[in-house]
Amino acid sequence: MASNVEIANRALGELGGNKITDLEEDSPEARKINRVFVQVRDELLRRHRWNFAITRVALPAEVAVPVWGFTKAYPIPTDCLRLIEVNGSPDFRLERSPSGGGRAIVTDAAAPIQIRYVMRITDPNEFDVCFAALFAARLAQETAEDITGSNAKSDRLERWAKLALSEAKRLDAIEEPPEELPDEGNWLASREQGAGANNRRFFPIG
Repeated sequence: MASNVEIANRALGELGGNKITDLEEDSPEARKINRVFVQVRDELLRRHRWNFAITRVALPAEVAVPVWGFTKAYPIPTDCLRLIEVNGSPDFRLERSPSGGGRAIVTDAAAPIQIRYVMRITDPNEFDVCFAALFAARLAQETAEDITGSNAKSDRLERWAKLALSEAKRLDAIEEPPEELPDEGNWLASREQGAGANNRRFFPIG
């Protein structure tokens, strides 16, 4: 699998930039890539239910409880980028934890509850190869003007990113049985809208 440096260098190669040997090195290219690296990675992970990033856990209830309405709160794991499924809970909301920090699922369901979510993956060895290609495309798109001093390549980079996204999602879907989930929309055209009405079991985190 690709390393973080190899992903960065693939983006730099598309931009005609100098290759780097470390994301932390003191070079213009490394500084510009490093500035957006984590943000772009986490954004891409959140925007799709990537099979390689989905995990399941059981959650204990918090000691603190909601001040009204639901009777229990369950802390969301700190590495959760997108909640996919809550089992055993016909009615719940994702809110700020009543204990005052982080996020929690508030519900009346008895502990423990089981959830499925997209996990923050930081080890590039765990990335699907098509996700790594998409990551490089988005890094190039995000840093193009800073590195090249021009937006002349923006159309070509956008086409590359769209094709990389389409192929990564197509192959990812082949390995996943169909589920009744909300439409994600075109993330290259616009930002995700804020949280609306929650589906009973599946919903994007706003």
